[in-house]
Amino acid sequence: MSGLLKADEEKLRSELKADALYDKDRKQSAVRLDEAFSKILLRYNAACTDDPMRQALADCQTAAVRDMLALLTAGTAQKEISKRRFRTGALITLLLAVIFGLVAALLIKEYYLVGCALMAAAALSAFLAGRLWYGEREVRVRAGLDPDVVWRTLKKTTETMDRKTAEFLDLSRGWQQEAAEAAPADGPALDGESLKLVGDLLEALYAGNGDYALRQLRQLTPWLRRQGVEVVDYGADSAELFELLPTKKATATQRPALVADGKLLLVGRATEHIDG
Repeated sequence: MSGLLKADEEKLRSELKADALYDKDRKQSAVRLDEAFSKILLRYNAACTDDPMRQALADCQTAAVRDMLALLTAGTAQKEISKRRFRTGALITLLLAVIFGLVAALLIKEYYLVGCALMAAAALSAFLAGRLWYGEREVRVRAGLDPDVVWRTLKKTTETMDRKTAEFLDLSRGWQQEAAEAAPADGPALDGESLKLVGDLLEALYAGNGDYALRQLRQLTPWLRRQGVEVVDYGADSAELFELLPTKKATATQRPALVADGKLLLVGRATEHIDG
């Protein structure tokens, strides 16, 4: 999962930065990340078609992560009220405004121009006092996403998913092995044909009838061939498959060799004629 995420790193980080700097839309970022995880899951499952357990784990973990992406939009943007610190300059300019106003009122009749100038100075001082006076200021706060923090979180999440998947699969294999060792055999490993052959041989044994037993034993060779086991008699081209015993009688196979898929399953035994 982390490798697939890293393959899309450049594209995804660019899109997250665009959402944060230009669109300023956290919901769009959440939708984008949801789509990214969906595509990663599809590619991951396509690469693990021979491991359904791994696919199921990836689906479970990705579903939980995708549902949690909605938390990116859970924050709220509220107005914050902050107070300005009191400035002595506001008090001084207010006093000057009062002084200029009083003096202007006293002099405006005799010295009209001077009175007008003082009135203008009083108005300017009053304006400055209002600007400097203690008061409240309203500040707007916009909640946004840090693309770098989001990316680091995603990277850590996928690494955790990979680690937990590996740990669970190791545990699962251990559980399966323990269960296989502890579980009793479900039943005989022989199929119907094999059971019939064994039954016939046992019947011949219990009957104590040698001719009947030999007739039943003749079924053994074709049965072995149907199981993929070749019965090989002793000959010049198969001597390496046999243990040889000397005899003054004619060369003969005492026990055939058993071969399957080119591999020797059971060494045969044969007698070889020796003169004198």
